[in-house]
Amino acid sequence: MLVAVVSFNLAQRKDPLLSALAAASAAAPFDVLAVAVQELAPFAEQMRRSHATRLSPAMRRIVAAFDSELAGAAACVAALEHGAVGLAVWARPSACPAQPPIHAKTGLGPLALSSKAAVAVALRLGSSSTVAFVSAHLPAGTGPAADRARNRAFWDAAARLHFAGRSLLDCHSVFFAGDLNYRAGLSASFADDGLRRAMRCNAAFPAFTEPAVAFRPTYKLLASGAYDPRRTPAWCDRILAYTRHNPAVPPTSDDSSASITCLRYWSLPIAGSDHLPVYARFRLDLPHL
Repeated sequence: MLVAVVSFNLAQRKDPLLSALAAASAAAPFDVLAVAVQELAPFAEQMRRSHATRLSPAMRRIVAAFDSELAGAAACVAALEHGAVGLAVWARPSACPAQPPIHAKTGLGPLALSSKAAVAVALRLGSSSTVAFVSAHLPAGTGPAADRARNRAFWDAAARLHFAGRSLLDCHSVFFAGDLNYRAGLSASFADDGLRRAMRCNAAFPAFTEPAVAFRPTYKLLASGAYDPRRTPAWCDRILAYTRHNPAVPPTSDDSSASITCLRYWSLPIAGSDHLPVYARFRLDLPHL
């Protein structure tokens, strides 16, 4: 099964070239496509709709742009949002889940009410494999305290996102995408990347993997495409993958021997935000398919 994941911080812009994003995301073959967005609209505007049962106008525009590009070749099987963080998933007919997807969402502030949040969808693929997709926006800032806040936010998301009794890390496979906001220090070198440091010492994202990063920093860009000289460029926008059979996670009786292979991981040259979108294609092998 081919899984494509795209993540884009829209910087609260109304229409930051959504058609271009949809066209670039759908250009390569896929069976399942997950679109993670952050800052899809002003946070105050989105929180006024916190109890709404329908998608916000901003999220509906995103779904409509991808529906138009896909022209019926794939169906939107899930779409949800929390605050200014959204997630939508499309599936080809051959990959449509047999059961309705399960949604989960949470704020990531001290009181679970914050401009930072995580939303997730779990799909039941095959006879018994649960695959989850997460869109997240973690706390911003530089320095050790900000790194610790981002690490805590990951653990909060892992603890609060549940799917009918199954926790996030109990899913057979997880694709975690978003503006994770880790910074590279004053050197602006990927060797000093905060996310990789956290992963190496299991401070966050234990057992997750990330393909080699060969694209330029995704933040912070000016309208001209140059980096904002007031900010150190950073790889804020990332896509990580996880399989439960990883030795760092205790196996269970129904453990899957799923495997995930990254086929490509890159950024998309799409303007309209102070972030660059990132895109990854994976081959997901599930024994129950």
